[in-house]
Amino acid sequence: MKYIYKHGNQYWYQRAIPVKLSNLLGKKTLKIALKTNKMPTAIKRAKLQALEHKKMFKIAESRLNKYFTNLFNNHEFDSQKYTLSFIDDFDDLVNRLFFSKKDFINLLKNKKISNVKNFSIERILLDNSSTEEMSLSLLIDEYLGAINVFNDKKKLYSIKKSLSLMIEICGDKPIDSYDINDANSFKNYFIKIDKISTGKRNQSNLQNFFSVTYQKYFIDKKNPFAGLKWPNIIVKTNHQKFSEEELIRIKEFCEKENSFTSCITGIMFETGCSYSEIIGLESEDVDLNKYNPYFVIRSNSIRQIKNLYKKRTIPLVGISLNKIQKIYKINNSGSLFKDYSNILELSKLKFEKKLNNKLKILSNGKTSISFKYSLIERLKSINCPESVICAIIGMAKTEYFYSNEVTLDIKLSWLDQIKML
Repeated sequence: MKYIYKHGNQYWYQRAIPVKLSNLLGKKTLKIALKTNKMPTAIKRAKLQALEHKKMFKIAESRLNKYFTNLFNNHEFDSQKYTLSFIDDFDDLVNRLFFSKKDFINLLKNKKISNVKNFSIERILLDNSSTEEMSLSLLIDEYLGAINVFNDKKKLYSIKKSLSLMIEICGDKPIDSYDINDANSFKNYFIKIDKISTGKRNQSNLQNFFSVTYQKYFIDKKNPFAGLKWPNIIVKTNHQKFSEEELIRIKEFCEKENSFTSCITGIMFETGCSYSEIIGLESEDVDLNKYNPYFVIRSNSIRQIKNLYKKRTIPLVGISLNKIQKIYKINNSGSLFKDYSNILELSKLKFEKKLNNKLKILSNGKTSISFKYSLIERLKSINCPESVICAIIGMAKTEYFYSNEVTLDIKLSWLDQIKML
């Protein structure tokens, strides 16, 4: 949870002071004992303390605006005025158990410890991380912090969505009360809507969540999401390719509209690239020379390309060239789509969904992935070699013994033959 960490037998609140205020306040961080070992209590106290510090930062900033205040009155700002006092609120488990045989027996029952020999007395007595009040929703932020995923927005969105679905399908319960029946209910939900691949991805997120959380809180229980058996996936390939009529409709849409959606769609049209590959382009990845314009799919300051086969150079022809030329005139340094940065930062994944919804209307329910399969079929129809097709769409295999590289000119000559005029 935000600003909370546990040290020893109690929770603490710790928060960094903005750099511009650190000199005035005389410190770089604020650290306060929340005087509790109960997670729900710690969350409430941390939120109250955070509000006080927010007020303090605002007042401190106004001080900085006064002439020479921060030069002649350093360290005179009283931050203690904004520090809340909390009353001790600990479960004094050790003391209670030493003097109560009944409570000690109840503890063992509640922890479901059948073989006490496998546990030290210290671990039994000092493990006060009871999960009775620790519902799944209360542990989400703590888990995300533990796996340090806040900088990866795509993964963060995926994990949060999986956990939200878990709560929606199985309810928000203490984490140690979930069992194989809940996992099967979750699995059956995706089988029923015929989205087994999506279900497997969500299962992976949940399996990791329970594994990390069980280990942290010494929950001696089998991970309910480990070893789930899914039915075989029936791969549907007959709907992936755009028909000629659909391609004409999409091209007309790209030519008539001057929106972000039409821009991305147009670049996909003659390149077969994915949405994420195009969104990650920088102006430095584009070369619009007169004879063989192209862009490069590679790692840059915006994104990392780990798959060797995905790193490639793609010639620009037809409507893809037209769209790149238009946007390059506006943005010729940094992100190629920085004019749309506000839209993208708000919700990159939701915007991709919006783009796909538009394509579904223009075609028979198909999405942006169909551009790749359509490009493959268009190139096959003119007898383009397989090695050239693979090099364009990013499926080329590395030649270990013979250097047989497909050059930019070769790619361009084939793409020129299929561009839609």
